[in-house]
Amino acid sequence: MAIGVERAVSQFSGVAGEAATVLELGRELSRELHPLVPHDGFMLSGLDPLTCVSCFLSGEHSYSYASLRDVLLGEFRNGDRHTFAELWRGASQVGVLGSGVREERNSLRLHEVMVPQGFGSEIRLALVSGGRLWGTMALVRQRGRPCFTAAEAVRAQCLVTPLAQALKRFVARRTPRPLRSARPPAVVVVDGSDRIRAATPDGRAWLRACLPGFTGPDDLLPITYWHITFMARRCAGPVVNRIPTPDGWIETHAQPLADMAPGSGTGADTSDVVITIQPATSRALLPAVAAWYSITAREFAVLRQALEGLPARQIARRLDVSPHTVNDHFKALYRKVGVSAREELLATLSH
Repeated sequence: MAIGVERAVSQFSGVAGEAATVLELGRELSRELHPLVPHDGFMLSGLDPLTCVSCFLSGEHSYSYASLRDVLLGEFRNGDRHTFAELWRGASQVGVLGSGVREERNSLRLHEVMVPQGFGSEIRLALVSGGRLWGTMALVRQRGRPCFTAAEAVRAQCLVTPLAQALKRFVARRTPRPLRSARPPAVVVVDGSDRIRAATPDGRAWLRACLPGFTGPDDLLPITYWHITFMARRCAGPVVNRIPTPDGWIETHAQPLADMAPGSGTGADTSDVVITIQPATSRALLPAVAAWYSITAREFAVLRQALEGLPARQIARRLDVSPHTVNDHFKALYRKVGVSAREELLATLSH
């Protein structure tokens, strides 16, 4: 079985480099996982590495639209078993639900979401690498099939970091350009049931730009945006999310309309939330780019100074390094970001 794990790991990078869409990425990763951890459906989410808000989502033969909302709510309200936040910081990044242990008797996710949807078992993977949570993956089995086993959980644990690195490769294979759009920024107001209550004229077009392929009703909030609304209510303050799309990066902000203190209970779960959507600004995008593209602290310092218009010699003096070292940092940035010269680097990231 170790050979199978090694084969899957070797395939993840190729899948991430070749997948044309988020859905294709999820399908191919699921296909590579299946011989090691057989499953009937999957749900894959990439997270903004700075705020841990979902920035892309892929799923097939998994939870319904309404049930996914209940799954997300469980992360915040129910204290259910194996939340992704718990797995991220735990000794193991893998958790199994549906095994029949005593502690599952009070699991709302199992009894109110999984079972009504026809699923008897779920295995969750918090996709962690370098201490950061890059995404999440849930695999499900239909009722009547055997539960995910301890041995499968061990194999899944071996795949957590390679899967996280595959998500990074999927995002970082493209040069990180802010989305170029003639549309003005949009504002969308979401009610306590997470339906769109009001929007500026281009609001729904922006939502679809963030989530290509979404074709729900006009008042239905795309799934990924549930997460940022939940986070805004939970924090009782503004939350930012940076979303990679094939056409460039989009920046979103969410903030509750009502005044409330953090952790104020049910009020924080039902308030209206205002979401603003626009092309990503350099200020918002750069920290996320540094994370996704594995840019070091020194390289990031050089990049910020360059975006201020400083020449290499002045950057060297400010950072107390030699001009040769600054040039080496520039070369590393060109390679990681996918450009060939300073002018292209600055034109790519300036907005």
